[in-house]
Amino acid sequence: MRERAEAVARGAGGWTPPAARDASTVCLLRDSDDGVRVFVMRRTTSMAFAPGMHVYPGGAVEVSDSHVPVGGGADLAAVAARTWSADPRALLAAAARETFEECGVLLALDRSGAPVAVDDELEAERETLVVEGSGFHDLLARRGWVVDDGALVPFAHWVTPEVEDRRYDTRFFMASVPSTQDARHIGGEADRAAWWRPSDALTAYAAGRMAMLPPTVATLTLLADHASVASALAAAARVDVEPLMPAPYLATDGSIGWRMLHERTRETVRSTDEPAGSETDGAGGRT
Repeated sequence: MRERAEAVARGAGGWTPPAARDASTVCLLRDSDDGVRVFVMRRTTSMAFAPGMHVYPGGAVEVSDSHVPVGGGADLAAVAARTWSADPRALLAAAARETFEECGVLLALDRSGAPVAVDDELEAERETLVVEGSGFHDLLARRGWVVDDGALVPFAHWVTPEVEDRRYDTRFFMASVPSTQDARHIGGEADRAAWWRPSDALTAYAAGRMAMLPPTVATLTLLADHASVASALAAAARVDVEPLMPAPYLATDGSIGWRMLHERTRETVRSTDEPAGSETDGAGGRT
């Protein structure tokens, strides 16, 4: 990928970036005696995108996500503005679906408006959903449940660099795990999962013990400032969300560095001294 980054930075032709696919990912939070914790999974090394990286539950938006019922707790117009999206319902539904599939937490409300509880029957349906790759809408509709859209707070937005073969336009949501449920390591795309204190995860990353892409580091840094879930959610709601995309550039000395672009306006947000091909050239979002 380093060679491609250098070619793009120098304006060489021959590479057409693939379109970025819409995606959602969720920072699941819970309170503990020693502060807020976030659920983090490590992707298996066999994955085509971001192998071995520590990530949050999430993945690409499916066509069917646009039709999933939501509870109406969120202002969809406001979510659309914060996520730079014409279909905020699909992003919210994808966030709930992927979280359910990957760690067993279902951010949904029952007919009374209470958070749902996961039982053996629902777990069996989750397994079927993962295998068949569709049916989330039907699963909710059979019970009269809706996605708890009011529980999902958009707070970050990262787009995979144009030098990558697989690209995602990923919106990051923050949510408190329902008291009736708990996230767990299920397997599949991840070979490890745990509840981390954000500061501990950042320490492990700095020591080279925990591989992460820049969006994960950035969001953990934000979370590390908060001692409770309530504090983190309140701060997330105040964040000025911009779609960020790392891009290679040619420095005056002829070296290749990375700058952070506002993906929609293409304006430079900031530059770094990281060399092309380093971990700074990645962004979140997975299939």
